[in-house]
Amino acid sequence: MKRVKLLLAALALFLLASGSYLALQFNQGSTKAKVKADPNYRLSQEQKDVLQEGDIILRRGEGFVSSVIANLDEVDYNLSHCAFITKGQKDWMIIHSVSKGLSGFDGVQAETIDHFTATSVAKTLVILRLKTDYSNRVNISKRARYYLDQKVPFDHGFDLSDTTSFYCTELLHRSIQDVLHRDVFASRFNTDHPHYVHFDALLDTAEFELIINHQGQAVSKFMGLEP
Repeated sequence: MKRVKLLLAALALFLLASGSYLALQFNQGSTKAKVKADPNYRLSQEQKDVLQEGDIILRRGEGFVSSVIANLDEVDYNLSHCAFITKGQKDWMIIHSVSKGLSGFDGVQAETIDHFTATSVAKTLVILRLKTDYSNRVNISKRARYYLDQKVPFDHGFDLSDTTSFYCTELLHRSIQDVLHRDVFASRFNTDHPHYVHFDALLDTAEFELIINHQGQAVSKFMGLEP
């Protein structure tokens, strides 16, 4: 079933890129509630002050593709996208991989953190920190910048074995593995989707620390942080 949903997500991205998005609208009734991004959604300055280079930000985006991705698992948390956090000249930036059909530019790209949150559904932001030395996280962030400079395209086939293009969690997977030389998303091998990095592998307290959680118990309970 998950493979079918992944194929549906890939098809949705293809149709978006070809300008056929409206053809898919009838499917939205079978996914989680239709939601819109909140243009006023921001992290507070106090929350920004606790961020570190290489932190990972997750969110729920709006639209059909986000709905498909958010419904890959029957869970209470509401997530459809992720990105690295990195320091910009004036404020935090994010580096992520997005389809051209969603952003107007295909593949690995950067934007301000305020723009990222403003295109997110309210109360869905989650920020994680990989459990490794700070220097490693800095090098992982540098690796993400390398893929940004290389203009790596989006992986519309959601094929983790294809190192020439990345979907959002695949960018995280490659950048981290390049630096640590190990797979921090190995928990996926205990699921029905061992060849796809989904958000359940990110919400793994063996590898990641929860820094900011706007989803409350939906995330903290999944991570086993409360009964």
